[in-house]
Amino acid sequence: MIVIFNGPPGSGKDEAASYYKKLGYKHLSFKYVLFKETISFFGVDEEWFMNGYNDRSIKERPEDLLEGMSRREAMIYVSEEITKPALGQDIFGISVANEIKDGVDYVISDGGFVEELVPLINRVGTENILLVQLTREGCDYSSDSRRYFNGNLVNQYIISQETKIIKEHILPEEFPIRTYRVHNNGTIEDFHRVIHDIYEKEFNEQAKTTEEGEKKPK
Repeated sequence: MIVIFNGPPGSGKDEAASYYKKLGYKHLSFKYVLFKETISFFGVDEEWFMNGYNDRSIKERPEDLLEGMSRREAMIYVSEEITKPALGQDIFGISVANEIKDGVDYVISDGGFVEELVPLINRVGTENILLVQLTREGCDYSSDSRRYFNGNLVNQYIISQETKIIKEHILPEEFPIRTYRVHNNGTIEDFHRVIHDIYEKEFNEQAKTTEEGEKKPK
């Protein structure tokens, strides 16, 4: 199973992925190749770049070493102006798909482009992918080129209050992939309880499907 957490900056994707890693999921990232490409393009120190990228107080700060761009802006520039034009719009999706091994569960914390999702579908099928959309008050896609995947919504959780979703921030393409929506507006403990509940529901669903398959005549 591949679980993709899909939401705007600050909505809780990294926290959710860290929680699933504790449950035994292996972490994959569409941005892994892009990190390497961006660091190489600007010729900066990897530790300097990554430490600043992982610090929200620094991540959006313009840097002379990045030609006046922030780390996030530099990533977008290299992605859209350098890497994708040279290697194809689906390069990051293909890179992740090539990492997948049969029988291993994965969590991805940075989904948001169709060109990244399609190679995964081609690799494992829609039945082996789960989308979890995250929303949070004050967090949207106005400063990000990613969007919400348009999947088959099976349930949603409202923690504290519902977050309004801007229609323009939902991709027009529809995918037959089981999708949960979490309005993450409470405590981190509330959030952990919800994403664990999703884990248990899907684990039980997989077990049920496997059992029914074994009962069918060969």
